[in-house]
Amino acid sequence: MLTQNEKEKLQNDYHMIISQISHEIRNPLTYMDSSIQNIQKMHPEVESFELWAQMKNDLRYLNLLLDDLSSFNNGDQLNICRIDPKEFAFDLKDTLLPQLLNKHIPLLIKLDDTYPEFYGDPLRLKQAFLNLLINSIDAIEERGRIDLKIFTHDTKLMIAVKDNGCGIPKELQKDVFLPFVTHKENGTGLGLSIVRRIITAHHGSIRLKSTVGKGTEFQVHLPLTPSSQICL
Repeated sequence: MLTQNEKEKLQNDYHMIISQISHEIRNPLTYMDSSIQNIQKMHPEVESFELWAQMKNDLRYLNLLLDDLSSFNNGDQLNICRIDPKEFAFDLKDTLLPQLLNKHIPLLIKLDDTYPEFYGDPLRLKQAFLNLLINSIDAIEERGRIDLKIFTHDTKLMIAVKDNGCGIPKELQKDVFLPFVTHKENGTGLGLSIVRRIITAHHGSIRLKSTVGKGTEFQVHLPLTPSSQICL
């Protein structure tokens, strides 16, 4: 049986190894991307080459994969401070407003009048809920809407993201939080894994309800217990 110190050391070693691997991969990718841009400037005709666009897309995908891998690796490292749920909700909407307007999707926010004190990592939680909301945007093919609900229940803060998009088939739902499992054409399969990692790090839980053709709802429950850790 490992002691707590041994567990922490293993976890720190794990984070360090993933960070080092990501760093070593990102450097040559950056050089390759720079070289491709220079080649295109000097020889604009390459844009018409059969595999040129595919090569650029593959490089973009690799950079996205590294970004997601970094987010997954650091998802349990938190800077805790007090969060105003109302401000949090409207900040999410403001961030996504261009995408929502572009697809003509209303995001309806439903809030309580008041909230007890809530503590969490605002950047990590924003990352998690942006991921859920973007999934909802992507799931809506024509006319649709998204609901963002935040309310208290017992000793928990519940945040729900609900859409009336295409829904997730029942046979796929059990695997949606697993790393590298994706059914999106350009997805890395880490998005929902990152979400669950961040929620778990906050000692919370996440549940999925989805019906094909009717939509999807993710319910996140986060503890309201105040933290003694305050970020500066």
